[in-house]
Amino acid sequence: MKIRTAVQALLLLSGMIACSLSQDVHGQTLIEKIQVKAGPEDMVLDTSFASPRLLISCCGRREVHKPYGEMVSLDLRSGKHQEMRRINEPNDILFRPHGIYLDGDLLYVISHEKEPDYHPVLIYRVQGEELSFVELVHTDKQHSPNALVTGPNGEIYLVNDSGKRGSLWEKALKLKRANLVKLTKDNEGIWEGKVVAKKLGYPAGINRLGDRLFVGDAVLHRIHPYMITSDGLIPTGQIKGLKGNDNIRIYLGQILTPGHVKPMKFIKHVKDPEKLSPVDVFLAHPDTGEHKVLYSTRGESISGGSTAIIFENKLYISQVFDPWILKVALDP
Repeated sequence: MKIRTAVQALLLLSGMIACSLSQDVHGQTLIEKIQVKAGPEDMVLDTSFASPRLLISCCGRREVHKPYGEMVSLDLRSGKHQEMRRINEPNDILFRPHGIYLDGDLLYVISHEKEPDYHPVLIYRVQGEELSFVELVHTDKQHSPNALVTGPNGEIYLVNDSGKRGSLWEKALKLKRANLVKLTKDNEGIWEGKVVAKKLGYPAGINRLGDRLFVGDAVLHRIHPYMITSDGLIPTGQIKGLKGNDNIRIYLGQILTPGHVKPMKFIKHVKDPEKLSPVDVFLAHPDTGEHKVLYSTRGESISGGSTAIIFENKLYISQVFDPWILKVALDP
């Protein structure tokens, strides 16, 4: 209990220093809360199907929702959602989805199968409302994966969000023990992992724009851009001011990410759903670093927002715990 109190005090101090109250953003209209399933932490836009839809990674993270883990599709025209059927899987898979990425018709899913040390990447081929299992990827470098993206040559980049999985001390003291890992397959079809960037502070998001890789850093409130080259990754500066940034999506060549702008309040929300956690949704230019807040809430409309996607001038925000996503009409 004393350790927990100390951690909370440190997080409170960190939040007081680094974060301000989320600002009011006018001109946005809340349309609805769309019910899906528990823990819709991550989502991707899929426009290859008959109707545009969101593929949503849902996993129960509170006792009231456990055990639960499924992929859910949400039709953006009808508003209907359904669990996607997974086929051709090995019998021993325990599906606990977290970060996801869609590359063509291949869906890459981080699954926290066995805590604390087994977190494979599962690859599926999207076939309508079915996910056909393709491959399981696991290396000794995947100790706490949070988010992932594919590279231009079929490699996988993923972020381990901490040096020791679940460590609150790392977040509280900003110890920068997280890292970025590159997964590649050799000529014999064996996947290997290599750490390609170190000393990150809780990266919960990653994405790519051509040969440019963008890696989040929620503790230091910034995003680290890298250029992907044949010799490795080259850092190209920093995009600062994106407080508590979570999953990263690309919208019209810009970076879209929600932020947990009051870390202590987010920690309280983790423990108690009645405690509100403010969220800002940022849109940032990848070259200049200039950014604006598209939507902001002190937690009344959504708490613990984790992913943001824009489609047809509508902003969709998912969250870590509660079984619904937010739909907002953006001011033109």
